Amino acid sequence: MKNRNLTTAGLLLTVLFIISNISVKAQSEFGVKGGFLKSGINDKIESSMFDFGMRSGEVLGLYYKKENILGPIGIQFEFLYQAKGGTYNIRHLSSETDENGFYYSTDYGYQNPNQGYWLKKPQRYHYFSVPVLFTFSPLKVLDIYAGPEFNYMFANSSAEYTEWTPNRFAIGYSAGAALKIDTFTKLDIRYSRDITPVADFGDTDIKNYSWAFTVQRAIFRK
Repeated sequence: MKNRNLTTAGLLLTVLFIISNISVKAQSEFGVKGGFLKSGINDKIESSMFDFGMRSGEVLGLYYKKENILGPIGIQFEFLYQAKGGTYNIRHLSSETDENGFYYSTDYGYQNPNQGYWLKKPQRYHYFSVPVLFTFSPLKVLDIYAGPEFNYMFANSSAEYTEWTPNRFAIGYSAGAALKIDTFTKLDIRYSRDITPVADFGDTDIKNYSWAFTVQRAIFRK
């Protein structure tokens, strides 16, 4: 029994030593980040009538990072403004022509089976986003990360389309890498995709996805 107690006490001391060692080595960092993104609202649809394109947007915000929580593993919280969305293209499928045999303009654009003109309407969704990212640093100059992202659409400046009403809340995920270029600055590239749809579009779910390219600058570290 005495030996067992000694063994238990030794294990507890070891665990406490590891925890205290982790907390001593952990470093905190707070800063700002910003850049641009290319976003879309559907990249999987196959249709003769609809197509979706990407568009450019902005991303700005703050971050807080806790490094070396467990060796090279850390965690980073962010609060971002992101201008997401895309462009949907609608093709008029009728085969009506005028008296000269030419296809004519309609409310849906031009129909020409040889050139295939499209009507384009931009969708622009303004989000406050909170990514929670688990980071891994295999090198001092490189962070690899992934984690969930929680989004709230606070504004919608899209061209009107009455077939859908966007959902305010969306849950997704982000993954990417950040390269350190000096003591306080990193270049960050990230891919994000929503799991929940922005809206139902017939039998197709409209979901945001984006590539973001940002500069991350630390304001203080300790």
